[in-house]
Amino acid sequence: MANNSNRVTGAQLASMVREEDLQDLEDLLKTLEDSAHKAKDDGRIYMAQQYIVLISNVNTEVHRIRARFKREAIASLRKETKQLKDEARAKQETE
Repeated sequence: MANNSNRVTGAQLASMVREEDLQDLEDLLKTLEDSAHKAKDDGRIYMAQQYIVLISNVNTEVHRIRARFKREAIASLRKETKQLKDEARAKQETE
């Protein structure tokens, strides 16, 4: 039986997303949108449709990652606020 303890799961990979990754996806989205408009203007309907499918997928991922970053930021603020509250409470108890 193979040792799978060193494998990286999909959830672990998803947690490795950085701000730069989000920026790259947003840049890709803009490029795809520009390409879709150009294909449409050139009358290349098939390619315009393909770009639209790609735009849909990338756009969904961008929204998912943005939402995750926002959730993490809020969680961090809550944690920091709780620590400050605990420190203030401890300081009050020692006075």
